[in-house]
Amino acid sequence: MEPRPHPRSLVVALFVAITWAACTFAVAGVLAVLLDRDPVQTRMPPYAGLVGVALAGVVVWLAVGLTARARRPWIGALAGGAAVYLVITVAALLVSFRLFVEQAGSPFVLAASALAALAVAGTWVALRRPPNAGLSSGRPPS
Repeated sequence: MEPRPHPRSLVVALFVAITWAACTFAVAGVLAVLLDRDPVQTRMPPYAGLVGVALAGVVVWLAVGLTARARRPWIGALAGGAAVYLVITVAALLVSFRLFVEQAGSPFVLAASALAALAVAGTWVALRRPPNAGLSSGRPPS
């Protein structure tokens, strides 16, 4: 029998979504240096990218919170990653079609989507792990 999920899974999901956003910005910075390319090359209002990532953060929060109660994390992880991709690209489409085309194939958006899927699956695994699972060897402490 599987252990029950943490009763405060939506609070845990909030912290995971915040961590996902921080990791997304960090990975985008590393990719920008490695690829010698800006994440967004099309002219746009300065708030557009932040709105897209904020909406994607809400999607990550919901995906983690809902998947924490699921039997298996794979559908939630795939759906969360796909939803992050769609939210960011649709937010870009609302700004301009040129930005949408750029973001649809962007490695930065793909990395954010992959990180979202990892966040959902990783949180599910962490919430399923029994407390002190790695600390007990069956012997009393000495």
